[in-house]
Amino acid sequence: MNYGSLSHRFVSLILAIGIAGGILGLGAQAASAQGITATTPFSFSVNNQQYPPGRYQFTLASLWLLSIRDVDGGGEKFFPLRPIDNGYLGSHGGLTFRNSNGRKHLQEVYVPGTDMVFALLPSR
Repeated sequence: MNYGSLSHRFVSLILAIGIAGGILGLGAQAASAQGITATTPFSFSVNNQQYPPGRYQFTLASLWLLSIRDVDGGGEKFFPLRPIDNGYLGSHGGLTFRNSNGRKHLQEVYVPGTDMVFALLPSR
């Protein structure tokens, strides 16, 4: 066996391992996505995005990104956030809204199992 053939096989093996690891990593990330579904009887906003009353799924796409999806057929939007360590807050999720001039603005999201509250970052 010559050096060129051995080198080619080694590179092919490393690429195969990298691809397999990437696929497994994507599966683990999708499986670890955590979220809550909530019905809001009022309209609210997130970073100037208005949401009417309805059912929404709030999912942590990562520790820094929140997905909000209208369960009843609407679209999905992503918003930046930051984790705040608060310890164990119970087995039920929660949303915190700020009331300003009669309008509600989503401020924080708690997803059970994360032991953290996630604060939404203001839009730029």
